[in-house]
Amino acid sequence: MLQELQFAFGVTGPILFLLLLGYGLKRSNTIDDTFVKQANGLIFNIALPVLLFFAISSKDITESFDLPFVASGTVGTLLLVLLLLAFSKKHVPEQQRGVFIQGAYRGNKAIVAVALSVAAFGETMLPVVGVYLAVITTIYNVIAVWVLNSKGALKRIVTNPIIIGILLGALASLANIQLPAVAINTGAYISAMTLPIALICVGANLKLSSLKTNSTLVSIATLAKLVLSPALIVSIGWLFGVRGDLLVVLFFMAAAPTASASYVMAREMTNSGELAAEIIAMTTAFSVITITIGMAALRTL
Repeated sequence: MLQELQFAFGVTGPILFLLLLGYGLKRSNTIDDTFVKQANGLIFNIALPVLLFFAISSKDITESFDLPFVASGTVGTLLLVLLLLAFSKKHVPEQQRGVFIQGAYRGNKAIVAVALSVAAFGETMLPVVGVYLAVITTIYNVIAVWVLNSKGALKRIVTNPIIIGILLGALASLANIQLPAVAINTGAYISAMTLPIALICVGANLKLSSLKTNSTLVSIATLAKLVLSPALIVSIGWLFGVRGDLLVVLFFMAAAPTASASYVMAREMTNSGELAAEIIAMTTAFSVITITIGMAALRTL
């Protein structure tokens, strides 16, 4: 078990240090809110879609679709949301209910989980992960708009750059399009910068000082996101026949801390943006511990 913990920290450690680097750079005023906002725009609108496009287009898409893997995430996410709905109806104030639910289920898969998967198993895992992201991101957006009592789910899905990048990559794969070397090399440069900058921005966005109110709801949402979510989804994955490296990747997807997008949506659609920010901070701060222990336990078993 000790060897597995050392191996797991070898995967999660660099993620932690990049988060801390971003946090430190922001607090020392080396980077500011303007830089972080612009860098986030670059990552989500260009770099991450490019990364996933080239990963998927370079491989036969039929080999990238693993039905038990995708079904595990889909069924697990829906069950988790149902459990959160049942709990929140009795224990969460109505005005905070949607933000609480979103914070407890919506993981930062596109950055943290992808970075962990690449660190553990290399970029060969990206095509399978990309297909998974296309399905789960769509589900995330639909549920988020529903629980926050807003409109525009379809627009958020069809205009999501990550989904567009994945779909274009799938089309290129199906059409067997051979991209020129200059395009591939350019894509490689862009892909190489994606995850480090994205993780630095996640760290820069952390506001640990905001953890002053809503402590009970934040703690429950953190336990749901970092413990209940991976336990439920990995168990379903095991029942569906997911094994080996793919089961660990499924764990990464389920155990990733709450996505920053949940704060943006909560701020735009509700009056509980502060609660969303606190959940993001808490889940991000503790995720390295829970993911390291969970990964080591899975590998040991």
